[in-house]
Amino acid sequence: MENKIQCQVCGKEFKQIHHRHAKQHGLTIAQYKEKFPDAPINSEASSNRRKQSLLGRDITWANKIASSVKQSWEENRFQGRTGIPLGEESRKKLSEKFMGHKVTEETRIKIGLAGLGRTPWNKGLTKTDDKRLMSMSAKVKEWNKVHMTPEMRHQISQSLKKRYAEGMKIPQSKGNKREDLGRYFRSTWEANYARILNYENITWEYETGRFSLLDDNGEIAAVYTPDFFTDKWIEIKGHADAADDWECDCKRCERDKMKMLLFVEQYPDEEIKMIGRKEYRQLCAKYASVVPNWEKTSYDK
Repeated sequence: MENKIQCQVCGKEFKQIHHRHAKQHGLTIAQYKEKFPDAPINSEASSNRRKQSLLGRDITWANKIASSVKQSWEENRFQGRTGIPLGEESRKKLSEKFMGHKVTEETRIKIGLAGLGRTPWNKGLTKTDDKRLMSMSAKVKEWNKVHMTPEMRHQISQSLKKRYAEGMKIPQSKGNKREDLGRYFRSTWEANYARILNYENITWEYETGRFSLLDDNGEIAAVYTPDFFTDKWIEIKGHADAADDWECDCKRCERDKMKMLLFVEQYPDEEIKMIGRKEYRQLCAKYASVVPNWEKTSYDK
């Protein structure tokens, strides 16, 4: 067993390279490790003694903190670690402090470089076989049952809908980028429709309009974003048999029907055209063979 290690600067031997010794060379431990990445700072004997001293040790402080935090949340959700409840003004200031926070490009680059070469902690794991994620998920669900009241859920929902209506991006939205169009689209139908508009030299915009739809109480029930805008709004619905025939009653379609109905009622000056399967099939028959980069579907027959 190696009882001592050698300092890579002065050549002296120690059981451990301590920060005080590194300081004599004008270095911190972090700088020493960076300068000599293959050199250990603890001897094997020193490391083993440290491990043995920790074996069987009861870590009571972690349990104390966990029980203390749990008790404080049970007594008051807005209570800080000091035990003093946060007032309405304090909570508002904290909220405003973090709202709209953006990470600079320089910081993003530093974070990216720091992670190069590292193996992600969750590589090969999923939410169904990672015990840590499963345990945390169970804890969050139990916490939500107690603390996420219907009033709080409603408040969060209204806040997100308002921010989305004001232009907030949805980070979890998915789509595929079409290289010929230079942007993302949510479906093949939408991408092909954009190609038709380009083929006909029609100026268009994609998902640029956001309309707040209100319920009977004047609160935001949903935010509606039509697919395209030319001289009118265009909505493409693959679940609808035709623009005037929409029989599907799945949850998604029921929600979308409600949006369309509220949009027509609350924005009577806005013109909108819907394209269902019947209309899309007609477009395929006319354009599939002539429009460049057309993506084939079962309707191209």
